[in-house]
Amino acid sequence: MPDAMTATRAPMPSGRSDTDQAVVSSFEDERLAMLKRRRAGYAIGFLGIGALFLWSFTVSEIIGTPHSTDPLSRLGEFLNRMNPNLRAETLLEDASTKGSFLNWFYGWRVWLAALWETLQIAIIASALGSFLAVPIAMMMSRNLMPISSVRFVLRRILEAIRTLPDLIVALILVAAFGVGPLAGIITITLSTTARLGKLYSEVNENADLRQLEGVKSTGAGWWSQIRYGIFPQVAPNYASYAMLKFEGNIGAAAALGIIGAGGIGIELSRAITYTLFADYLAILLLMTCMIFIIDMLSEWIRHRLIGASAGGAI
Repeated sequence: MPDAMTATRAPMPSGRSDTDQAVVSSFEDERLAMLKRRRAGYAIGFLGIGALFLWSFTVSEIIGTPHSTDPLSRLGEFLNRMNPNLRAETLLEDASTKGSFLNWFYGWRVWLAALWETLQIAIIASALGSFLAVPIAMMMSRNLMPISSVRFVLRRILEAIRTLPDLIVALILVAAFGVGPLAGIITITLSTTARLGKLYSEVNENADLRQLEGVKSTGAGWWSQIRYGIFPQVAPNYASYAMLKFEGNIGAAAALGIIGAGGIGIELSRAITYTLFADYLAILLLMTCMIFIIDMLSEWIRHRLIGASAGGAI
């Protein structure tokens, strides 16, 4: 009997092995087919993107035109025009001496005054936009606003604002309010509110609600719940995003000044109009130095907030 049972059961492992081999072969065939389809898709996408870049370079006259035989030489020629032609022997002479540093920065008083106006526009607009974004973000957060219709309407409004280019909005406001910083302040405030509102709402939705529930269990009101349950968690991210947007707003304020919205953009426009490339470089360097200082300041503020939050948690 054992021999008979062994004889009858012997073919079964062989049958299962054939079935497993067929399954593995089928899986390998499907995997290879999927890999071929994926590689074909990558190849088509790569060729499509390459064709798009080629078309873009042709349309923008980087290549394929009589003026685009050597783009690097054109770039070098432009940079050479921005060269202030400083001379070591006259570098520290007065503003009337050619080749001196003061002769290059002859308009530093006017530029600093215009740069200060640009900074004021960015500060006011960034502060207003950051504060307005906080309550809007609270009402856009899924974990803080249970009414879905309110969230939907606010999100669509901010999306509509974000799709509008700042230059277009500024042109409309300059036509409405006239030349001056007011148009730039309103434009950048709207842009800051729309962008930070979205970012703040995402930060709120990632907050730990157990702290909020703990404050709520003490009988605290809504504002106290937000103040002690949410703000300590989100304040460092709020500050980081606000300072980052502030840095971008300085560049935006400078760009909007070109169309009459005040600030250093007016001086940039003058330098471009009269092909004063050395002046253009000097103004850009002043803006870069100011952004460096603001970046270090924002990093210090953020670290202080993180340290304060950590100390409070302990």
